[in-house]
Amino acid sequence: MVDQYPRTTRTTMRRRAKRATYDAETIHAIFDEALIASVAVAIDGAPHVQPMIHARIGSDLILHGLATNRLLNAIANGAEACINVMIIDAMAVCRRIEDHSMLYRSATVYGRGRTVEDEAEKQAIMTHVFESLVGKSRTAVLPPLPDGYLGGTMIVVVPIDEAVGKVNSSVSTETGPDGVWSGFVPVKVAYGEPRPDDRTVGEGLAPPSDLTPRG
Repeated sequence: MVDQYPRTTRTTMRRRAKRATYDAETIHAIFDEALIASVAVAIDGAPHVQPMIHARIGSDLILHGLATNRLLNAIANGAEACINVMIIDAMAVCRRIEDHSMLYRSATVYGRGRTVEDEAEKQAIMTHVFESLVGKSRTAVLPPLPDGYLGGTMIVVVPIDEAVGKVNSSVSTETGPDGVWSGFVPVKVAYGEPRPDDRTVGEGLAPPSDLTPRG
């Protein structure tokens, strides 16, 4: 696995270039924390974008959906994808209108994907996707997927070969007139307390401690 992704024509930032990062660990961490990826591809010459649940395994991004999903089928048939995630960390509230901004982390990957056909590989990948969302402890206590269930699921693996991150972690908020509040308003995706359904209440069960691994 590489430590730094190479700069390409598409990943070289020209405006605010100091915010760009090609550090693999940083880019991977952004994808791991983000809950949803925007997946874009051209189909019949027209742009299409779709929000998708994603997961990362090593230097690969995993996308999945119904086998009939038009966007996934386009990627599976050779179309190049652009995959982006973004995390807002804070609103930068400044003393002049034009200075307002956000603190954020984003990452973008360009690439072509391959479909996974082997049943054992599909099972292993979907187990990883499932556990990345709801924790590893549930896998052992739930019944296995019915035979043939994954036959209706398409899995596309997109190697992270061409990637760039963009991190804005510092904004000057103090320039401007006196007597105007300025500073930062933190923004966070927060998980609330798990709410059991009636059957769970009746059984007196406590939620797993790893129920929200991305939280």
